[in-house]
Amino acid sequence: MPIHVAILKRPYIRLILEGRKTVESRLTRTAQPPYRAIESEERIFIKASSGPFMATAVAGKIEQHEGLEPSEILRLRLRHNRAVCGDNSYWELKQSSRFAVFIDLTQVEPLGVGPAYPKSMRAWHVLDESLSPLLDIPLTDGAIRNRYLAMPRASERTRKGPVTLLLPDGREIATGFADGKAMLRWRGWGPYYQKYQMTPGDAVRFVALGPGRYRVSFHKLRD
Repeated sequence: MPIHVAILKRPYIRLILEGRKTVESRLTRTAQPPYRAIESEERIFIKASSGPFMATAVAGKIEQHEGLEPSEILRLRLRHNRAVCGDNSYWELKQSSRFAVFIDLTQVEPLGVGPAYPKSMRAWHVLDESLSPLLDIPLTDGAIRNRYLAMPRASERTRKGPVTLLLPDGREIATGFADGKAMLRWRGWGPYYQKYQMTPGDAVRFVALGPGRYRVSFHKLRD
């Protein structure tokens, strides 16, 4: 599935990270992403306008509209603005919009990295998943029991080279892939699975810091 880069003003990103802004809205005069370009469960990387990546989220419920009139914009404002957190100037600017998308933001986390994307005046970009610097690997019962980890989405080039893992306790592990396959040669995962009480379906997260270099963290299933 595709990934997304959403560019926002910093105050809005702070509201997202504080849990006060739970819906991202995009209202435009013409049909443009994310209208008809995003689905639930797709990951969004949130970047500050003229600034760094600051957060990531996963799209939840998506509501889309077309052919809007000013009176309908007002109704959408009344229904959504508590979660959108738009001020008067925002809604005044959007009065002539014909298209609208409202995206519930779930699994919000601070994150200082994001994918490379083509620079333009656009505030939303849809990219191939292969460009994501973030990879969540769900754990199976077998992986936990036998203390291994595979990265099936790693590129062929990555599988042929060395890999450095930066673990949460500060350890730096030099390893690679077994015979160019998906499984990492390092088999020291067991103590970490135990420490973080990992169960099947929980995820090991890899954040790319450079070629073959990853920061690793361990994420429990969300309720």
